[in-house]
Amino acid sequence: MMPMGASLSRWTMCYFGAALLFLLFAEVLLSTGSWAPSVDVSDPRALIVVHSVTIGWLALLMIGALLQFAPVLTGLSLPKGRYDVLGLGGIVAGLALLLLGFHLIDRGSERAGGVMLAAVATLAPSLSWVGTALLLVLWRGRKSHPASPLVLIAIGCLAATAALGSLFAVTVSGVSQAPVFIVLLLQGVPFHASFGLGGWMTLAAIGVSYKLLPMFLLSDDMKRAQLIANMAGVSMVVLAVATAISLTWPTVSQWLLAAAAIVFAVAIAIYVLELMSAYKGRRRGPLEVNMSGSLPAFTLLGLSTSMLATGLASNVGSHFLAAAVYLFVFGWLTGLGLAQLLKIVPFLTWIEVFGPLLGRRQTPRLSDLVSGGRAAIWLWLFYGAVVVASFAIGMAFDGLFRVAVILQTFSTAALIIELVLARSLANIDASMKTAPFKKPALLFAVNQRGNANGSAS
Repeated sequence: MMPMGASLSRWTMCYFGAALLFLLFAEVLLSTGSWAPSVDVSDPRALIVVHSVTIGWLALLMIGALLQFAPVLTGLSLPKGRYDVLGLGGIVAGLALLLLGFHLIDRGSERAGGVMLAAVATLAPSLSWVGTALLLVLWRGRKSHPASPLVLIAIGCLAATAALGSLFAVTVSGVSQAPVFIVLLLQGVPFHASFGLGGWMTLAAIGVSYKLLPMFLLSDDMKRAQLIANMAGVSMVVLAVATAISLTWPTVSQWLLAAAAIVFAVAIAIYVLELMSAYKGRRRGPLEVNMSGSLPAFTLLGLSTSMLATGLASNVGSHFLAAAVYLFVFGWLTGLGLAQLLKIVPFLTWIEVFGPLLGRRQTPRLSDLVSGGRAAIWLWLFYGAVVVASFAIGMAFDGLFRVAVILQTFSTAALIIELVLARSLANIDASMKTAPFKKPALLFAVNQRGNANGSAS
């Protein structure tokens, strides 16, 4: 995957840590009743949960991963500078202001407007700063791997998501009461969500997976990245047109939104079929926990995408669409993220600590860093809880949803503990931690070139 001594992103672990805390925060809010299927998703308390998950968890997770793996995908180095840590600080601070703004709106406070403006002024440049750095390396290396265009499209969708979100925040703040902004606020949420969840997060995840999954599975490279990129590009262009005409031709806009969803669903179907082929053709024997734990995520990706495309094309009830979105966000994006972190965190830790010692002294196996058996139990509990919670949303069963999300929160907390144990090397024998050895920092890479432990001699 990465050669010994390859550069490690110093702040990727910090992005992961902040992301996991925001995920747990959002799930705790759901467990304590901040939102239920009987509550409108536009309620300010619901928006606190939504943005804690989308920006706090998923965006930070994806940016942290891309800071490490965009150079792997392209074979190029990221631009020099401190945009990574400053971007992290700005995103966290901006999100905190955004959540505070929603809280003040819920309380009817006059201070909400100013806080929302401050959130936009902090979040937008922070996302732009990090996004531009990633865009530059991905653009220069766009021909190095067939999946690079997928991540480029994802970065463009991030820009669209941030732009729409900024307009919404400015409108909610009361700074602008222009009728065009108010109408866009009322009609633009599906476009905002589609660019963010479908365009930005899903296409970025798929793009990175085209490089990493064949390595994890020891399978042949997947061949249809270009076809999927073309279809995804068409889907996002149609979505952009639908967004642009939503103010003047709302009915046509909804038709185009449904058409974009259908094209996107076909692209996802092609991706899932190619994944099945990669799994079947793998040269690795028993699956490690990150790959066996990703299978439900891929299944729920296909299911939830089909549900969303069907729902948008047939005007089903809001509970059906909410259930599909929940399954997409937690079953697909969150499930895949948690499963792959069980590989990425131990791998980056092993590279940092034991990479320089390889061939010079005995080193633990990568699989020794994480308890695959325990992690598999927590992952399956997580997926089961997500499916039940989604069913409860579709049926508007508040009580069942509350029970399911409590189990979901518990399993997430257990997986976070497993990741901390892996990063702190708690699962390996003490004999492996003798000099020359330095325990890694929990939230950043001290050894960025695999030689912080010095010579093994």
